[in-house]
Amino acid sequence: MRSGYSAPDRVGYPPLGIPKSLAKDLWIVDDTMVASGMSLPIRMTVVRLEGGALMLHSPVACTPELKAALADLGTVRHLLAPTTAHWTHLSDWQQAYPDAKTWAVPGLRDRAQVRMSKVRIDDDLQDLAPSAWQDEVEQGLLRGGNLFCESYLFHKASRTLILCDTIQNLEPVKLPPITRIMARLAGGTHATTAHHVRTALRFGGAETRAAIQRMIGLNPERVLFAHGVSFEEDAARKLRNAFRWTGDIT
Repeated sequence: MRSGYSAPDRVGYPPLGIPKSLAKDLWIVDDTMVASGMSLPIRMTVVRLEGGALMLHSPVACTPELKAALADLGTVRHLLAPTTAHWTHLSDWQQAYPDAKTWAVPGLRDRAQVRMSKVRIDDDLQDLAPSAWQDEVEQGLLRGGNLFCESYLFHKASRTLILCDTIQNLEPVKLPPITRIMARLAGGTHATTAHHVRTALRFGGAETRAAIQRMIGLNPERVLFAHGVSFEEDAARKLRNAFRWTGDIT
């Protein structure tokens, strides 16, 4: 069992800790995590950019096996913390790839935990993609209250929308009993926005609702997120349904 993980075998989507191809230049790495004593599946997305540069979105644990597998795909150049919660493995990846640039949502660098951790944040993610990937990947920000912010990516070639926490679709059968109960109560098992994230986004008001509309307007053919079963079929419709709680989606 890898250091920092203590989840039963049934949690998550095996094989764990290795890249699984979804499309040309696009992979996911499924793994498990423990948050507040609860075991959960978690997912990293890997995008290969022109020239072989790899972008790691929401990095999972950095292991020798995963590093070796990524070396066969390209060179790790970009580490992305797409929310204020998905950053805890950055330090290990920075040590393994000191030349990689670390990007994070606005506000993450100001969190006390982050400052104490000594994690290096090189630049903030913005509403527009940087020149490093703007031709291949679009991006945007979903801002809410309580310092919540999530950066989404849209991989143009595969028409894949890459989210993190704004949609959760956990399968109760994949969770330990206590986690199963808590996930249901939190609204994390219904292919929509969990209650606590929904509350934060509502504080963003009209600006956040407009950002959600723009994201939905991308009409993705696949939607990935960090926790649970992705939208692989009829993805655009499922995405709209996931955000009907905003009252703006028809």
